[in-house]
Amino acid sequence: MSKKRNQCQKRRKRKQTGQTAHASLAGFAPLIESKGIFDKIHQQVEIPQKEIIYRPTDKLIFVVLGLFVGCEHIDEINHRLRPDKVLLSGFGYDSCADQSVIQDTLDGCVDANVIQLKGVLRSLYVEHNQSQALVREAIEQSLTATIDMDLTGRPVSENAQGAKKGYFSKKRGIYGRQLARVLMPDTQEIIAEELYPGNRLSCQVFIEMLAEMEQGLSLDTKEKRQRVCLRLDGGFGTDKNINHALWKGYQLLAKMFSGNRARVLAQSVQQWVDVDADGKGTRQAGWVTKTRRYGRTTRQLAVRKPNPKKKSGFNYVVLVITDMTRDMLTLLRSYDARSGVPESTFCQDNQGLAQRKLRKHHFVAQQMLMLLSQLAHNLCRWLKQWMISALVAKDKMEQSARLMIACQRAETQQQSISSEAIRLTISSIEQRGIRRWVRQLFALDGVIVIKKGVVTSHPLNANYPLISRFQLAFETLLKPVGVRVRLAKT
Repeated sequence: MSKKRNQCQKRRKRKQTGQTAHASLAGFAPLIESKGIFDKIHQQVEIPQKEIIYRPTDKLIFVVLGLFVGCEHIDEINHRLRPDKVLLSGFGYDSCADQSVIQDTLDGCVDANVIQLKGVLRSLYVEHNQSQALVREAIEQSLTATIDMDLTGRPVSENAQGAKKGYFSKKRGIYGRQLARVLMPDTQEIIAEELYPGNRLSCQVFIEMLAEMEQGLSLDTKEKRQRVCLRLDGGFGTDKNINHALWKGYQLLAKMFSGNRARVLAQSVQQWVDVDADGKGTRQAGWVTKTRRYGRTTRQLAVRKPNPKKKSGFNYVVLVITDMTRDMLTLLRSYDARSGVPESTFCQDNQGLAQRKLRKHHFVAQQMLMLLSQLAHNLCRWLKQWMISALVAKDKMEQSARLMIACQRAETQQQSISSEAIRLTISSIEQRGIRRWVRQLFALDGVIVIKKGVVTSHPLNANYPLISRFQLAFETLLKPVGVRVRLAKT
């Protein structure tokens, strides 16, 4: 009898069950481990710090997990992540480091660690991104893939390293840093990011960010670059930057830097056309006949709007365009689509990953936080895409199986019901950005079952809205990695 009791006790020790407020996030742990997302950080980042209980790279992972559970500051890890032993167990940790120790690790990072972490993110991006497939498809089908670039201010204390007076929207005379970002608008993945002092301008970072983008997307030949259209704001549109992009073979849809030059060029427009969708004629456009010369042949489209500060007169901008076939309205709508895409990703990261509130005095420490936030952003995007791809594959597989055996009307009706459930689930997943991924899909409470250090079962609280759709999505994505998802009994 005692021998059997000991065997039962051993089985209980091997099997752990616990309640967590982030059961859904814990359920993703085996998938993230199978993709080797965190392993590359351990393998390639070497922080010069003594290891006592945790490896320095473990503390970087605690920062990423802290962002996923809603920490707006590093010190909130003590209140949100550290007490959640069940969630930590799902990722293979018995406990979490204190926030002060994590702060010391970030402050102890050096420039070499920034380079190492950038290398990790670049290799992960090359392996898992969806943007490269769009570029490859554009090359094969003789189309163009659009890429956006933007710069945004990050206000900080004037005593912080790299804090300079510069342009910060609606804020004058303050100190901060500048964050440059390159992203693919169709997938909203971050291709490259860089942190600069606060007095750095968009036109000064363009060439460096373009080089980082080329490494991330493997744009190593002119033939590949010819299928990429850079959609740039006026801050990037200097003669030097435009010529640099044209000489490298890129397509351009860029706003010219100088407002005075735009006003002069607009004088050569022979016919102005109303282009506003509302038909009120508040904005007009026309082709410039006496164009500015660049390294390649371009078309230039002038756009004017009434000056709101004066009773008469207009404000002018000029778009530099390499596409020689599309009409004026199509090109203008394509440029208008840029408005809100980079700003939206910055806003999502500010709200969902608290990027604006994560501040460090040391410039290198802030760079490390920026890169960890970039990893969290892209990982959310990849999980979303993996989930949608798994649902689409499931739908195709079930349709094929049913078509082979569909002989009766009832079976055909069952097929349409199942396809409709998958369609609604995909729609619900697509509608959720970074903020709702963190606050909703990562914050479903429930009980997780861990066997031999691996999450195997994932019961979810059945009282959440749309929980049946989320269950279908989680089950479809996590079943291949051995995680069983079901609704807990209420």
